[in-house]
Amino acid sequence: MKIKGLLDEQPQPQPQEQPRVNAQIIQPWSNLILKVKIPDPLFEQLQKLYDYTMKDWTSFGGQLVGAVVEEPEVTEEIRNKFPEWTEWCLEGVRQFTTIQTQQNLAADLDKFEDFQKEELMTKITTMWFVNQKPHEYNPVHIHTNCKVSSVCYLKAPEKQVRDRKSHYQSDGKITFVNNSGSDTNFSNIQCSFKPEAGDMYIFGAIQHHMVWPYRSTDPDDSRISLSFNADIITRSALNKQGDMQQKMYEDMKKHKESEMKDDKSVTDGDINKSG
Repeated sequence: MKIKGLLDEQPQPQPQEQPRVNAQIIQPWSNLILKVKIPDPLFEQLQKLYDYTMKDWTSFGGQLVGAVVEEPEVTEEIRNKFPEWTEWCLEGVRQFTTIQTQQNLAADLDKFEDFQKEELMTKITTMWFVNQKPHEYNPVHIHTNCKVSSVCYLKAPEKQVRDRKSHYQSDGKITFVNNSGSDTNFSNIQCSFKPEAGDMYIFGAIQHHMVWPYRSTDPDDSRISLSFNADIITRSALNKQGDMQQKMYEDMKKHKESEMKDDKSVTDGDINKSG
């Protein structure tokens, strides 16, 4: 007797609808990458910001690690001429910080509720464009002297040559690298995205990332992006820092006065007078 025939003769259990699992995602040990689609009106502002900056630009490349020739700086003076775009960037920083903090405090909701009552103080510290050409690249790096960073794309290459390897396509992509998840079965140390105009990525400043080079049939087939760094702090933390700095100043002042008082080399008499 064939086993297949025997099984066919037996009544088969009917599939039952599985109840939907009501689950909460908790991942306080991981870093977020916030991907945002820039609304059309703000994308137009971004393009105008680029055109204005390129009229008479100075290079920001001396402070960057990329093997890229054209990296025009967007100074604070220029940013002030485009307040809508600047505010959009700052709002993105606030959104990223709120979402990341919610994940970090997933097991301590009271602290997160206190955080939500806080006023978030944000400031863009640096901003620059990257006019990347074929064969140029950015090595793995982080951003310093800030807390949050971002990159957004204005233009993708139009005549890019396809990758040589079909099973691993990385040319021209931005790759984020992290090993905070130690479980190799359920974590990935990197993720890569193909840059597209209108895409914006916001991430922690010390999140390692890189940009791969690409090839094109046109040597001037550029990929244009804008990056910025920002600082963020709560109002109460800022006030606390001010109080600590004031106390440090007062302690140093008292210490200096005490040293001068105890210094035996300081006398009131004539140094030439003998005893």
